[in-house]
Amino acid sequence: MKNIADLKKLAQNKHIRLLAIIFIIGITLMLGFKDNDRIVQTKTSAPKEVDDEERLCNILSHIDGVGDVEVMITYYETVKKDIAYETKTDSMGNNDRSEESEDKKAVMADGGPVVIKETYPRVKGVIVAAEGADDPHIKSALSKAVTAVLDVSAHRVCIYKKED
Repeated sequence: MKNIADLKKLAQNKHIRLLAIIFIIGITLMLGFKDNDRIVQTKTSAPKEVDDEERLCNILSHIDGVGDVEVMITYYETVKKDIAYETKTDSMGNNDRSEESEDKKAVMADGGPVVIKETYPRVKGVIVAAEGADDPHIKSALSKAVTAVLDVSAHRVCIYKKED
């Protein structure tokens, strides 16, 4: 029974309760960021622009009669990333007036900031150089494929015969 009385005394101590609450919040935050770590780790190291060009070259070269292909894609801007922030607000009251201060810090995981959302840029224009582009049917197929996959209008796509 003495142990229970000692525990009750400890539970009534304001500092012990505060430490216990901080400990529980810390554990909860660490468990919560474990899922975000997985999201950050799945990102590729290659920029989106290079990845898009490689993938487009690969698929276009598989169209019958196209041959070897090179692609260049230009964008209006770069990828925008929304970062998770932790905001702390401290209120200090001095008699009749009160002051608030705000501390904003990026949430970090695996040595980098936690990304909430990525916004990919709009395509500005595309140049395709293909061996079979001198054939009007091939040129039309390439144009349709590029406009469909990149959601860009046909007047922003230039297709040329690749030099032998």
